[in-house]
Formats: sequence, structure tokens, C-alpha cells
Amino acid sequence: MIFSKKNTYEQHDNEKGSFYRNSIDPFNSKEVLNDYTEVDVCVIGGGFTGVSSAINLAKNGYSVALCEARQIGWGASGRNGGQLGIGMRKDQRTIETKLGFDHAKELWKLGLESVTECINLIKENNIACGLQKGLLSAGYFEKDKEDFLFEVDHMQKNYNFEGYEFIDQKQIKEEINCKLYSSGLLNKFSYHINPLKFLIGLAQLLIKYKVKVYENTPVTNIVEAGDNVKIYNNKKIIKANKAVVGCNGYLDKLLGKINNNFMPINNYIIATEPLGEKKAREIIKNNYAICDTRFIIDYYRFSEDWRMIFGGGETYSSKFLDNSKNFVVNRMYKVFPQLKEYKIEYSWGGTLAITVNRLPYFGTLMNNKLLYAQGYSG
Repeated sequence: MIFSKKNTYEQHDNEKGSFYRNSIDPFNSKEVLNDYTEVDVCVIGGGFTGVSSAINLAKNGYSVALCEARQIGWGASGRNGGQLGIGMRKDQRTIETKLGFDHAKELWKLGLESVTECINLIKENNIACGLQKGLLSAGYFEKDKEDFLFEVDHMQKNYNFEGYEFIDQKQIKEEINCKLYSSGLLNKFSYHINPLKFLIGLAQLLIKYKVKVYENTPVTNIVEAGDNVKIYNNKKIIKANKAVVGCNGYLDKLLGKINNNFMPINNYIIATEPLGEKKAREIIKNNYAICDTRFIIDYYRFSEDWRMIFGGGETYSSKFLDNSKNFVVNRMYKVFPQLKEYKIEYSWGGTLAITVNRLPYFGTLMNNKLLYAQGYSG
């Protein structure tokens, strides 16, 4: 079995305009791939999936190489809204209907564990990533009130989860200085962060555990070779017992028809100049991260230096918008017209992978020698 990829990553991009990219010192691996390398596991992709996989494998004694087509954190892991939450894109009721209660409960448990692990990693490794507590779903529709109340009750009774709090109309207007919302659901067990600072902090553990990190090393072919897998960067070869692929919306044709199981879409974000804490708390009282309940959502929060980070809107071609800033600014002004007096200092976009059922898509190929994880659906 052979997989080949001609266009390893998207050419039309504005990642350099990202606030996150401009807030960090890049990882800058000094490793250069030799003509032939052997390891136990080759990880492809330098986002959260790839970096966390490489760390955990190396901690357990495996020799690991990680190939990233550009830089660590270049893709969606380093560009997103910064929400560190528990569940899936769908609510628990929907997941229970699709998968059954027992399976849905296991996924919820994994979500809780993942948040706990992230917080522990941040604290244990002193990763300065602007950690703040609280994620608030803002009800855009009147019917959201009923859904939120059900979710609070359902999760308390069936999952013993006390982290949800219903926010009524009076409270939501106190929490968010905006007239659009009629109710809310606060998740007190969720957080928001600068995702690229977190990822670059995690990447330091790659050095600690002696992972060979090859940045600017796009994988062009993956070939099954007997009991092994060969990973190609043009004519250079990594021979491994296993391969882990975590490319998500940037997978392209690296795994053949596997990319038919999700749709890459582009989403866009802007960041204002710093507002200062006083003004910021006049807009979002308790500094929660916010997302609304529309099909194409708005999501926003304040950064650690009190910039409004506002995301929303989607496009579906391989090319980014020529002027994504205006595309998002118009959405932001409908929510917060009071922000018109502040300069927009950063504007960027990213590509994510959406599955039909909005659940992540994991699997194996090459007689279980290749594992992939993608389709996180925002």
C-alpha cells in the first residue's frame, strides 16, 4: 500500500498575521533529516495531536521522529479560538443518540481527563499561556433556554457533573455587554488559553524526551514495507514500525481517500489592540471565553494582554479570503459596536476538518501499522 501527496500544505495562507504567532518565540528545531533514518514510531504533524502523541510515546521508551511540513504549531493548533473545553462539537444528548449512553459517557470521561491533563501540564511545566477559567455558550435563540436547562439537569443526574450553570436573560446581559443573547450555559470546568504558547511549551518536552523533530519537512509518501512503514520526504526515508498521522484539515491526499471522510473549511479571526482590563471587563464581566449557538458561530474572548480575539465566518475553497479582516470585523461590530473605536492589529485564518456527524474520525491503515486522528470539527 502506497500513499502519495503532491501538495503537502496549503499555499494560500496568512498565518504570519496571527496574534498568536507574533506572541511567541518559535520552536526552531535544529534537526535535519538524513537520507535514511530508523525509529520505532514516526509522527506526522506538529500540532496538538502530533506533539502529544510524540511526547507520550517517547515517555514510554519508544524512539520517535516527528515530521512537520512547516513549523510546530503552524496549523489549526496554533491559530484557533483558544477554548479549552470538555465535550465534542455536539451536546451529550446527541452523542448518546448516535453512540448509546455507555459509549457517550466514556467519551465525556475522556474529555474531563483531557482538560485535567492539559491543566496539569501547564502547571507542572510552568507554561505561560494566559490560562483563564470559564466557557460561556451564549443563547442566540429563544429555544436555547430550554436546551440549556435540560443539559444542566441531564448532566447532573446522569453524569454527576456539577460544572454547568444556567444563565438567565438578566444574567447574560450582565456577563456580556451585548443585546443579542437571551440565555447562557456556563461551563465552569473549561478554560481559555493562548493555544500556540501552550503548544510551544509542550514542544519543549520533545527535547526533554529526545524526540527527533524535523520542521520544514513535508511528508510526500507513506509506503507499507513488510512489517514496517517507510515515510518519505522526497528521496529521504524514515523507516518505522508504526506511523501516526495528525494533519487534520491539512491532510490533503496524504492518506488517499481517507480525506473523503471530512471537509476542510477555513475560519477567520481578528485581534484588536489592547483595551485594558477595565474596558475589557465592561464587555465580558468575568473574562470568560464566549461562543454563540448559531450554525456558523461567533466565538470570542480576551487575550492575556486584553485584546479582543474574535472569530467567525467560514469559506470552503482551498484559497483564503483576500481580505478576511473585513469579513470578521463586520461580524464583530454586529455583536460589539462599541469596539469600532479600537484598531484591528491582527487578522488570520486557519483550516479545520469537519466530519458529517461532527465527531472526530480515528482509524488505522496498513494492517494497523498506521494510525490517524482527525476531524475534530472545531
